Amino acid sequence: MKIIKKKVLFIFLGFLIVSGSFTGGFLYGSRYGWKLNLPDPFNKIIKKEKPQELPPVDMSIFWETWKKILEKYVDRDKLNSQKNIEGATRGLVDSLDDPFSEFLNAEETKALKEDLTGEFFGIGMEISKKDGAIVVITPLPNSPSEKAGILPEDQIIKVDEKETIKMSTVEVAKLIRGPKGTKVKLTIYRPSLNKTLDFELIRDKITIPSFSYQFLDDNIAYLKFYNFNQPLLLEFYLNSFDILSRNPKGLIMDLRNNPGGYLEIVVDIAGWFLKKGDIILKEDLGDNNIKLYKNERDGDLRTIPTVVLINKGTASASEILAGALRDNRGVKLVGEKSFGKGSVQELVPLSNNNSLKITIAYWLTPKGHLINKNGLEPDLEIKNPEESRGIYNKLDIEKDYQLQKALEILKEEIRKK
Repeated sequence: MKIIKKKVLFIFLGFLIVSGSFTGGFLYGSRYGWKLNLPDPFNKIIKKEKPQELPPVDMSIFWETWKKILEKYVDRDKLNSQKNIEGATRGLVDSLDDPFSEFLNAEETKALKEDLTGEFFGIGMEISKKDGAIVVITPLPNSPSEKAGILPEDQIIKVDEKETIKMSTVEVAKLIRGPKGTKVKLTIYRPSLNKTLDFELIRDKITIPSFSYQFLDDNIAYLKFYNFNQPLLLEFYLNSFDILSRNPKGLIMDLRNNPGGYLEIVVDIAGWFLKKGDIILKEDLGDNNIKLYKNERDGDLRTIPTVVLINKGTASASEILAGALRDNRGVKLVGEKSFGKGSVQELVPLSNNNSLKITIAYWLTPKGHLINKNGLEPDLEIKNPEESRGIYNKLDIEKDYQLQKALEILKEEIRKK
């Protein structure tokens, strides 16, 4: 299953995870003729023979370096060969310079799979890696992080005084989580203020909502999508009967602080708002291989005037939906530039319960705009003050300037219709 997120999954180049028997053989060989004990296909690579299973590269520098460590490192008696292998493997994946590709050991793999259940103990935030820093995509609604005032684009510098600069998102998430009622301290750099802030939060049970709606004045339906995870399809389907029965004159789709979810979920949801045959997104698989996702039905909400709200916390699947509505229907995007997480990850199982989360494709909007690292620029840029952060999860039209502008635009469209 393809996963989009934080929050999501991945093919591996994994040739450094080796068996215990090889590790023993290597340690023996490091003392008694290391070049004579290299396993295939590494032996082929060093001899410059092209193996079918790996690219033709010279790996002798790796084996030579490990040999010198075993010979000369002052604490060589304390070396952990398995840890060395994991470190080398992480280095291999890090060399891709892709913040969304990561090697996960067995413990990290287990933690990631727990994420996908939609319920866990922590402080409630989606994080990612951006420009080498651990960045908050969005705090989750009504979570400890949202109540404390953590914002999208905050950079997590330390967790309980441990620096995160060399950590993966999985490692940071592991530090942040813990039993309900326990405390965790975060040191955060906020770019908008150019200063660091300390937060002490109490962990709690985190349950992620999916969807809510309500009707505003002039029979305008306000649709709030919190994520695109599994529960959303049933929730939206059940509520769609009431929405359609009330024959709304207009729709406001709120995708602010929506970190994404599953590709198949957002494709299904997009189908409600588009006509049959519309392109929902383009998936660039590399080597000029472009896969098109087209809508397979005429959506029941496709003719209703719509405006979409986005901000810095709008990422991944929510960027797909916003881009599809703008490119196909000319729907206006109101708010701030979106996060720019437009790539597909696959979770690839490896031996001994390890895994690889690796980027396998990039997403483009129907008109070919690359979402990854670029995000979506709003048609009308409107910023809300930081102190009004709670409005994204609790409707407050008086304080929500972005929503006010969306209503203004929508009412004008309805008047002209």
